[in-house]
Amino acid sequence: MLRRLGALVLTALFVSACSMHEEAVLYRADYPQYESADALFDRANLVVEARIVGEPRYLQEVAAPDPTTTDPRLNPEAGAPAKLTGDEPEPPATVITVYTAQVLQVHKGEAKVGQSIEVKELGGVFDGVTYKEESTTALQRDSGYVLFLETYPDSPAALLNPVQGKYPLDGAKNPSPLPENTIKLTRSDLEKLS
Repeated sequence: MLRRLGALVLTALFVSACSMHEEAVLYRADYPQYESADALFDRANLVVEARIVGEPRYLQEVAAPDPTTTDPRLNPEAGAPAKLTGDEPEPPATVITVYTAQVLQVHKGEAKVGQSIEVKELGGVFDGVTYKEESTTALQRDSGYVLFLETYPDSPAALLNPVQGKYPLDGAKNPSPLPENTIKLTRSDLEKLS
């Protein structure tokens, strides 16, 4: 599942923990950046307006490098001597939240109005610990969004970028970018792209 979390660059995933009253883990990840709404639309294989419904589910996966690659960006252990003991620390766990999104309108891709699709994001709550992605706001239940997604046959869809890949819909169903997103998107932009 982790290898299918969109275009997340795994080598840029760092985990830090802080503990005051509640245990929390902060993820820092490097995602592809897009220059325009056109670029987002071209890269996505599914673009929908959807409403987040129901309770999310949380998954935990232990991140492990791909032992078959020699690219040090994908496998930090590439070229290292084989480990001789079993005393090495386990890689950090990766928590993923899977949301159910009810499709309101399809702008690109294979989906139907009224259909429910699963969408995943990095972070969530698992075993009493909150895991949070540093640069974004999580999807909110009962809220509408325009979502730019990459889909997979055997895994929930992933946002192309957690900041640029989702646009909350206001009361008039107009998309607005998250505060960290510099790419503006209007209803007429969506109609032109579709």
